[in-house]
Amino acid sequence: MSRSRKADRWQRGLATIEFALIAPFVMLLMLAGADVTIFLRTAMRVDETANELAVVVTQYSNLYQSDFTALFNDAQTMAGTTPVTGLLGTTIISGIVNSHGTQTIAWQQRSPSATFNSQFGTVGSVPRLPYSYVLPSGGVLIAVEVFTSASPWVFSLNLMQHSSISSIRSYALYQPRLGTLAAITAGNRP
Repeated sequence: MSRSRKADRWQRGLATIEFALIAPFVMLLMLAGADVTIFLRTAMRVDETANELAVVVTQYSNLYQSDFTALFNDAQTMAGTTPVTGLLGTTIISGIVNSHGTQTIAWQQRSPSATFNSQFGTVGSVPRLPYSYVLPSGGVLIAVEVFTSASPWVFSLNLMQHSSISSIRSYALYQPRLGTLAAITAGNRP
């Protein structure tokens, strides 16, 4: 066998070994990139769902207890395959009022089988609003919170700069457009 053929075989063998050593790292990087993409897409979908649902709620002139079943179904429809109701997700709609200088959560509705708690507080409590926002006296604010479970791949966590992520949360705060929405009317919509 000539010297150049031996060198060619040796180089091909070396390339195979290099590929075998590098391929797992390239695959790992590709899988982590795909996982980060899925995580970010889910976060964007949750954010979009919170905003869209808040817009829908604020277009009501008054809310009845029976309206919330349709609103929670709408939230799940907006979110598509991302669970925002049920055991893996939660949607919470709250009405926050400022009566004579005192802010309180006047009402709050949670999707059935909700597993997450409101970050703003519970009914009757002083809400923990972002940036210490204070409603004007007599003002009403509709808060929509959307949660979903998330479990990124362990290698993706390093890329996302988080030690552990178990859920994705987004919220939207809007003032009512047509009515005050300071209270919920019991029963069904006439």
